[in-house]
Amino acid sequence: MQRMDITFLKIAILTIFILGFQSVLAYNDKETIEHIKQISKDFISKNMTVAEDESIDVQIKQLSSILQIPRCSNEIAVAFPKNANREQITSLEFTCNGNQTWHLLVPIDVQINTKVLVAKQTIPSKKIVTEDDIEFADRDKNHLFYSFFKNKNEVIGQVTTKLITAGSVLNNKNIQLPIIIHRNQVLSLVVKHKSITVTMQGIAKSDGSLNSTIKVYNPTSKHILDAIVVGSNKAEIVI
Repeated sequence: MQRMDITFLKIAILTIFILGFQSVLAYNDKETIEHIKQISKDFISKNMTVAEDESIDVQIKQLSSILQIPRCSNEIAVAFPKNANREQITSLEFTCNGNQTWHLLVPIDVQINTKVLVAKQTIPSKKIVTEDDIEFADRDKNHLFYSFFKNKNEVIGQVTTKLITAGSVLNNKNIQLPIIIHRNQVLSLVVKHKSITVTMQGIAKSDGSLNSTIKVYNPTSKHILDAIVVGSNKAEIVI
């Protein structure tokens, strides 16, 4: 009786081993996420132009569908889907013409990492930005919905329009040039036409920073006009 139990135990262990070995073979006979991801990244890198300080990363979506496809015995062919927007790539077509042929549309997320200026620490509202307030960080370019800055000289000296938390990207919504002309301020209005320049007094009807367009009141003509701020006490009428 004891000998039968030992024999049965040996058979059970052997069965488990065989099933486990078959599972490993089955797993190794399937395409892996890492392989598909590397193929995708190589293809995108060859077909997209990025700046020297940018890098590409590709994330695969709907992973379960990839785990079910057989390993391709030949090189997998990759292509953009027909009529795809090359600026916003959301999927790639994979084709295997090996022993087992298959065709698969793989949803992907393409990240273009670029170095942009972010807040090194929380910056209060209405503060002049200094070099100590900022640093470079990698961010996905596709998710930067507003303008961003890559040059410190474009940011230093600007004023925060609201509180900026640490790590937030600096853009034209949370910083701006300092206001140098204020509403109801008396200023010099300059009108240029060919070789003729006329200067008169006017009244600012809105605040303005350097090179911004403001509304100004011309007491002489009693009209409100558009003017470009060219100095702390001067604006040029647009004609």
